[in-house]
Amino acid sequence: MVENDLDNLEYSLVEGPDDVFDDGFEPVVCDMADLDGDAVARNRFIDRLGTAMADIGLVILINHGAEGVLPAATDAALEMFTTVPLERKMRYIATDCTFGEPLLMGYIPLHESTPSLPNSVEAWELDKSAFRIPGEDAKKALTFWPEERFEIALRPYWQACERIVLPLVHAMFRYLGVEPSLYDEELSPPNSVLRFNHYPPIEEAEAGRTGRVLAHEDYGLITLLPATPVEGLQVFHPRRKTWSRVYAPAGSFVMNSGDWLKMITSDHFASCTHRVGVPRDRAQRAVPRLTIPYVVHPHETSTVEVLPGFDPKYRPISGRDFMTRLAARYADR
Repeated sequence: MVENDLDNLEYSLVEGPDDVFDDGFEPVVCDMADLDGDAVARNRFIDRLGTAMADIGLVILINHGAEGVLPAATDAALEMFTTVPLERKMRYIATDCTFGEPLLMGYIPLHESTPSLPNSVEAWELDKSAFRIPGEDAKKALTFWPEERFEIALRPYWQACERIVLPLVHAMFRYLGVEPSLYDEELSPPNSVLRFNHYPPIEEAEAGRTGRVLAHEDYGLITLLPATPVEGLQVFHPRRKTWSRVYAPAGSFVMNSGDWLKMITSDHFASCTHRVGVPRDRAQRAVPRLTIPYVVHPHETSTVEVLPGFDPKYRPISGRDFMTRLAARYADR
């Protein structure tokens, strides 16, 4: 995998006065109901999704089937941060338990997400072992949560996201002319991580001096991010060297591509560069922002390699080594 040159990035890690914004950008909207329609509808979905992945790697998904579980999941995640005392949250402090360094499972305190520049976000990362689902230890799953009610509220959201992954991958592979079922075993079930991001209200004195999440590309195949009413998500356009603020309708998912997808397609699909900035509206800075992205990673023992039929720009690598090398790169940011 070719790493970015961190000394010569094409973009700024945090929003600054020299950034150029394209405020006319409208993300491609893909209606997942099209996948249950006729051939014309299915091909429309496939073409829109594939074109967007080849452009900047970001689309808006509507009618995805998870709308009904989103409100309870969002409310529960916010309550984990705002009602559980800090001393109790610290009992769940993140520990290194997957892929060596890249993934930390547990609570990540405010300002500790990145070593180089503190971010105004506290987080909680969990994988499938934290849910009472088939194949997992139900008793152990509850040890990851401050209260059982949080697992109860978030489990349907996890399962809904998991159901969406294969149809999306099938559509992308069809666009590329690749056998749609090629990753069925790899993604049954996916090796996924759920990350809860809580951005507390920002004091006016700090509004111009803090970042929220530095610009980055996700490690995985795809990320599903529920829309939030509070401004923050920004996407970079690599050809135009501009940024855009991303707005998505309530109940929708923002889906973005990651480094795994970029690698297996030999750069045919992008790895979406994005960051989270401070809202411009004072009223939005005064309220918390909560997101619960679901990220699909390779299994440790998987072989990550370029898809059949593509010029192999990258050599095969194990899932563990792939993730470890990416983590080393981002540790420098």
